Amino acid sequence: MKRAARIGIIAASIVAAGILATAYYRHSELYPSTDDAYVDADVVGIVAQVAGPIVNLPIEDNQAVSAGDLLFEIDPRPFRIAVEKAHAQLDKTGQNVSGLADDVTSADAYVRNAQANLRLAEVQWKRIEPLAKIGAVPFQDKDKAQAGLAEARAALADAVAQRRKALSDLGAVGVRNVDIRTALSELEYAELQLSYTRVVAPVNGYVTDLSLSPGSYANVGSPILSLVNTDSWRVVAYMKETQLRVIRSGQQTRVFLPAYPGVRFDGRVQDGPAFPRAHHPRRSRPGPSASQGDARLAAHRRKCRARFG
Repeated sequence: MKRAARIGIIAASIVAAGILATAYYRHSELYPSTDDAYVDADVVGIVAQVAGPIVNLPIEDNQAVSAGDLLFEIDPRPFRIAVEKAHAQLDKTGQNVSGLADDVTSADAYVRNAQANLRLAEVQWKRIEPLAKIGAVPFQDKDKAQAGLAEARAALADAVAQRRKALSDLGAVGVRNVDIRTALSELEYAELQLSYTRVVAPVNGYVTDLSLSPGSYANVGSPILSLVNTDSWRVVAYMKETQLRVIRSGQQTRVFLPAYPGVRFDGRVQDGPAFPRAHHPRRSRPGPSASQGDARLAAHRRKCRARFG
């Protein structure tokens, strides 16, 4: 009797173990997990876009900052002076262009006056010429009228040439004028350089790799610090190939970190591996068993990313 009971207990234990193993296998197949993973985030490198001494450094290494917070400031005085000079140059250019526009207006007036004088000389010549042919007027009056007509024509040609030169010197009017556009672009560039003296955080994050202190000199393009983007936290996990058929982008995930024992973080698969569902070893001829095939595939892992939130 006792022997039969022991056999029953052993058999029940084997059945229970089989049920638990089957349940565990089924659960791990439907809900794959791995501890071959790490936490990752985007890192934004911050460099100086203008050169100069650091006059303001309100941050420290490992400090949390928000997008738009001041990271550091380069001495802005030389750049403010450059902006003032560009403003002055723009004003001077505007005055020069205004003077050239006045020259065009004056040239227009000269042309109109020369045209009026030419019309008067032509009228005078038309009156004198037929009388001179019959000797009704002294030849001096004829010569005077003819000379007046030639002078009027030459004066109009000179006025037109002056107007053409004035228009050429002026170029386009208003903001289309090349000198005005050049002065405006120089002012815009000076203002842009001045804006580069204040460097703000482009993203929310943590300061790291801070390599400057107040008074240090920043060179153009030299790395100053890095920002770990806290809006880009993600887990990069390496999954077995046998698990890939049930992993798809957008699926909910649960993440547990050793640094936060007992705390669960929720997320979603950001870019699941593109892997065909029917990627199981198939045997058309004698070959390794299914368990051997799974063991062989388990040695290969593929990257899968999950984003928090």
